[in-house]
Amino acid sequence: MTTARVLQFSDTHLFADPGGAIRGVRTLASLRACLEHARRRHLPADVVAVTGDLVHDEEAAYALLQAALDGFAAPMLLIPGNHDRPDALRRRFCAPPFQVGGTLEVGSWTVVMLETWFAESANGEGRLGPEGLRGLDTDLARAAGRHVLVCLHHPPVAMETPSLDALGLIDAEAFLTALGRHSNVRAVAWGHAHQSLDLYRGDVRFMCTPATCMQFKPRVEGFVTDDRPPGYRVIDLQEDGGVASEVVWLEGYRP
Repeated sequence: MTTARVLQFSDTHLFADPGGAIRGVRTLASLRACLEHARRRHLPADVVAVTGDLVHDEEAAYALLQAALDGFAAPMLLIPGNHDRPDALRRRFCAPPFQVGGTLEVGSWTVVMLETWFAESANGEGRLGPEGLRGLDTDLARAAGRHVLVCLHHPPVAMETPSLDALGLIDAEAFLTALGRHSNVRAVAWGHAHQSLDLYRGDVRFMCTPATCMQFKPRVEGFVTDDRPPGYRVIDLQEDGGVASEVVWLEGYRP
């Protein structure tokens, strides 16, 4: 059976200063460690998806991201998170192998990259809005007869952590309703929460991917730093619509 491999990295939080850190984790060093681990263990890949909070509010850091991603012989799909600068992101990643947002066909699958960043966000929550929801419907209709993986930044389902859930996808109910109108959606993957989650809603697999830097403890009040190492996700999209996926933790990594 033919399989298309997606490598998902999320919440890289790079700074203009290569030594910049979040809660004691140097984000460029931890991203490089994740990328190198993936190169050694999980190539070849058909798609690299980087799902938001690529930088930590500093657009100069996109140059560091571009350099770090060099060397993957695969299309690289990126979307902004709440800490990103979408205009600067598009200026930097405007030519192949990079693509910001949009869709990509790979094998019997279509990968849909949704943008949930919006300018009026008060505290980092996300939103598709009417235009984004219409675009999703259009993309899913165009992919009729193909299996679909949807990627976004903000969680579209509850993470069971009140502080995180308050900063999720505002119009999650409308998003899930849109998915329900199309029978070809097989999986949804996101980041933002700095932790892992894997569950099914009906026949659709929902997967949260941890950050390439520090993690938050799941199911506790507040933003409590976890002792989990950096991580990323491998998603194997099978020709018949099956999804095999695992989170890869860099066990033993020391910041």
